[in-house]
Amino acid sequence: MRHLARLAVTYPITVTMAVFAVLLLGYISFRKLGMEIFPDLNNPRLFVELKSGERPPEEIEKQFLQSMESQAIRQKGVVRVSSTARAGSSLMVVEFAWNTPMDEAFLDLQKNLRSFSSNQEIDDLVISQQDPNAAPIVLLGFSHPQVADMDELRRMAENYIRNELVRLEGIAEVKLLGAEEKEVLIRTDSYRMAAYGVTTSGIANSIQTYNRNISGGSIVDMGTSYVIKGVGELRSLDEIGSVVVTFRQPTVAESQASATAGTVSAQVPVYLRDVADVTLRNKDPENIVRVNGRRCMGIAVYKETRYNTVNAVREFMGALETLRKALPGYEFTIIRNQGEFVTQAVNEVKQSALIGIFLAVLV
Repeated sequence: MRHLARLAVTYPITVTMAVFAVLLLGYISFRKLGMEIFPDLNNPRLFVELKSGERPPEEIEKQFLQSMESQAIRQKGVVRVSSTARAGSSLMVVEFAWNTPMDEAFLDLQKNLRSFSSNQEIDDLVISQQDPNAAPIVLLGFSHPQVADMDELRRMAENYIRNELVRLEGIAEVKLLGAEEKEVLIRTDSYRMAAYGVTTSGIANSIQTYNRNISGGSIVDMGTSYVIKGVGELRSLDEIGSVVVTFRQPTVAESQASATAGTVSAQVPVYLRDVADVTLRNKDPENIVRVNGRRCMGIAVYKETRYNTVNAVREFMGALETLRKALPGYEFTIIRNQGEFVTQAVNEVKQSALIGIFLAVLV
């Protein structure tokens, strides 16, 4: 201790510069520290969600999970693979070493599981860095005073807003809540179906037959290859109503009219509109979102597992201001902001620390 005091008295400028260097290093390090409510104690992870109809958990495990786990465990940097199977779906968690570059790991896992994506027995296969069980960092209400159709709001949120937000640094997923989609409702009449000898399965098969595109190969002319494709997808309610579901014998009046016109028709087509009413409506929503008693869309924003919450929210708020300027008339209401909660909690800790230091010096 005596030598330290002698050094400070003999070389005051050197000691002062050393103290300022330590303070500067501490300030820079403090500025770079990320603010989180809890420290990240888990290894970096990727999540694989699989959906396959209504299969029981045992069948999903034997047909898909065992093969997927064997493919994932061979990947470089993987330390653990765990999975959970439920009726019709499963969740596989792939944990990596701390120093693993997650962007490369994400692409490698996509490549290893590419064969499962083309499996017709799998309805959906999603690989993401977002924990499905984690809470969103921001919950947003999206509405327009003059738009009451939730399908119109869904198209705007899905085609524009989601694409703008999901590409932000640190944002893993953006989910829409309270969305509604248009669907074609075919309400059959049992009496008319019985009169024409038509069944519901026959109607479904007829619609599937008409509603598809057929490839016709290609033609090469003077060095240019032309692809031939028969477009048969149904695009309107009139086209759906004009689907032929069966044939019937012509009536006497129809036979006489055909003979007068010089045409002979052995059978007359029965269209879908003859046995059913075809309408367009919104699907029943899985959930309903209301803000201040008014119906709206909900937008849930999730961050990547290892990304800082406050930084992700800061990126989101900057993009939100841009969206407000680009979409005049649309209202964005922040329902929950986890970044603000984390900042307030850290500020309370800072304030308590300063009060403790002041009381310690005072005593």
